[in-house]
Amino acid sequence: MREFFLSTRISKVLGNADHEIKEQVEKVEQIINELSDIDPIFKNWYVNNATSSKPPLDYPFPSEKAHNYFLNLRKKDVNASFLLWNGSLESEQFAGFMFDRTGLVMDFKKALTADQMIQLFKAILKYPKCEYVYINTDFFNEINVYPHRAETTSICYVPVEIATDYLPHLYKKVDVDNQYNKGTILVFAENWADETDELKKIVQENSIALIELGVIPEAGLPDGFLNE
Repeated sequence: MREFFLSTRISKVLGNADHEIKEQVEKVEQIINELSDIDPIFKNWYVNNATSSKPPLDYPFPSEKAHNYFLNLRKKDVNASFLLWNGSLESEQFAGFMFDRTGLVMDFKKALTADQMIQLFKAILKYPKCEYVYINTDFFNEINVYPHRAETTSICYVPVEIATDYLPHLYKKVDVDNQYNKGTILVFAENWADETDELKKIVQENSIALIELGVIPEAGLPDGFLNE
């Protein structure tokens, strides 16, 4: 079964002052609340591996217990990750969520509809400021035209406004303009998860156009990323 990874690229590592940690926990709570309405696999969330003696289901998220757990976790280890899962032991229904100072990653195995994916991107783009957001699979990795760049995928966010007629292929675009992010969610095809020759052609031709525009970041972290 395919596994989907939604990843964010941010321009600079997030801060670790007490007020910044608090804001990060609160923003993750807001994001999770929005995700819960998108699909049943995102309905319930729990802290993953909260303790060695109790099952993770004892820490539902959001909750005061989970909130305090993450605050204390980051105070003890500045690079600790906020790890969540949806509590499902069934592989096809599993969803995971990871947030740390370098960004956010979600993983799941259900192929959501294009409209659901747009909702997912909109929720993720509420925080923090993102340079690029993309939904990756082995398929997109294998067809990547420019290995030194992050993968161009059939649904992605870029931090600029994209004209409707700029890309060779475009099923739908959604403008984003909020406190942290201003740009465009691009959906290349309605059947965004189909691993076909047609989708390969669409993604690669759009990739060339986006690379020429300069909106697909380098594969590695930018210089100075870890400087607070």
